[in-house]
This record gives sequence, structure tokens and C-alpha cells, in this order.
Amino acid sequence: MEPNDIKEKMSMTARKEGIDLKAVQEGSETKVYCIIPEMKVPLHAHASQDEVFYCIKGTGFGIAEDREVPLAQGEVFVAPAGMMHSLRTDETLIVVSVLIPVNRIICHCKQVSYGDIRKAMVGGARTVEDIQRLTGAGTGCGNCIKDIEKILSMACGCKMVTLEAVVKAVKDGADTVEEIGRVTGAGTDCGKCKALLQNVIDTKR
Repeated sequence: MEPNDIKEKMSMTARKEGIDLKAVQEGSETKVYCIIPEMKVPLHAHASQDEVFYCIKGTGFGIAEDREVPLAQGEVFVAPAGMMHSLRTDETLIVVSVLIPVNRIICHCKQVSYGDIRKAMVGGARTVEDIQRLTGAGTGCGNCIKDIEKILSMACGCKMVTLEAVVKAVKDGADTVEEIGRVTGAGTDCGKCKALLQNVIDTKR
């Protein structure tokens, strides 16, 4: 089999498994960080990306919500999408970070993903009832209601900016996505929340 044929077969097989290899490749990001003792990396989460940290030098800790994972050269720390995480060190820690796009399922009863809920928010959904009506999420066993409420409360997961803070900024006069970013920090990292920020400007809610 020719190399191009193999590549096409790989892509087709992945698509049957629900994975678009090209989209994952294009949506992945690689960053390098040097963490020093005096730095305080705030706890944050990436709602639609898993983050993998690979230590290339030094020692430190990956913080996953309420636990710490030791990191040394050659070791890996993984923060799944939606998990609050951070890094700290008592000396110097140099890591490569790889952000991998995922679309985690929030409502398993109705197979509604995080992306589905965010799309509904971009369309103006602001309550659990709105999400239930538009996506079906939360209308089965109801175990996902708390997760839906958490998603609805957050405008920007990277900077941990609430929707309430963004609405307040808009009501106080911020009338562009850039101005919201300047006032609150929302949308100044990965930028995936910018469509939602624009909807808040348009609806004032």
C-alpha cells in the first residue's frame, strides 16, 4: 500500500471512531514554560482541551484541584479538560505543555457535549431550562445538572472569568470583545470564548 493510501485509510478509520485527525492536529497547541519559585500560577481550567505537561528540566509539582503530583525530568502531568490545575516549584521547573482539543460529554443520557452547551450559550441560553430545551441535556437522570450550572456560570475558563463579571462589564460600558478582555481578562488566552462575549454584548445578558 502506498504511503498516501495508508494516510487516507488512517484518516477514514479515525473518522469512523469519531475523531477528525486534521482538526485535532490543527487545534493542538504546544507551549514551553519556565516556572520559578516566586511565580504563582493561578488555578485554572481548559474546558475543551486536555493539557499534558512534560518536564524537561528541574522538579516541581503539578496541582490537580486538591492534590499535588510530583514532577521531575522525563515525567508527565495530565490535566483533563475541565479540571482546575496549576504548577509550582521550590527551585526551577521547565515544562513543555501540549493542549489537545476534546469535546467531553456532559450529559451521557442524551449524549450532549460541552461544545453543544457552549453553542447554545452563544445562541443566548443562560439557564438550565434553556439548555434542556435546546439540547436535551439534563432531561434524563439529571446527574449532569450541576455540571451544566457550572458551565453556564463561566464565560472564560482560561482566565476564570464568570459570566456575571462579563455582563457587569458590558452594563458598565464595555462594548467590544477587546474592551471586555481589557476589563476582565476574558478572551485574552485561547480566545474560544469570544463568540460568547459578543453574544453578551448583543443581548446585555
